[in-house]
Amino acid sequence: MNRSTFLKKLRMTLITTFRWSLALTFLIYGIAKMFSTGDFIYDSPKDSAMQLAWHFFGYSNTYNLFIAFGEITAALLLVIPKTATLGNIIYLPITVNITILDFCFEIPARSVTTLLTCMSIALLFFEYKKLKRVFFDSPVAAETSIQTGLMKKKVNIQ
Repeated sequence: MNRSTFLKKLRMTLITTFRWSLALTFLIYGIAKMFSTGDFIYDSPKDSAMQLAWHFFGYSNTYNLFIAFGEITAALLLVIPKTATLGNIIYLPITVNITILDFCFEIPARSVTTLLTCMSIALLFFEYKKLKRVFFDSPVAAETSIQTGLMKKKVNIQ
């Protein structure tokens, strides 16, 4: 196996591993949020910042379902190769928000959410050419010729 083939296989292996890892993590978290309920009594002198964050996010079932829907949607889109980039675009802001909350409220899952955020960013870098074409390149005007059967003339469409 030459170097070019090895690098292509390594790239595809990393992309697939990152996509599936991110998808499975968010699928588990999203499903857990759909069924989570809790005790919403907060005692400020005793409870930590982490407990405050959990009470806040667990207080509203609607908010919990909204976040769960976003996580599950991103996870399902990441699993399908044709929609993986869109899934990652949805995934990144959610995981950045979770990572910032983990650091601000001293939630012990900081290392996991930081890793998920880095994997999501890495996936965007792997898709740089595709994203550049979609968001930054100007569209190319295609010249198409259609031959009509009736008059034997070419019609140029620009």
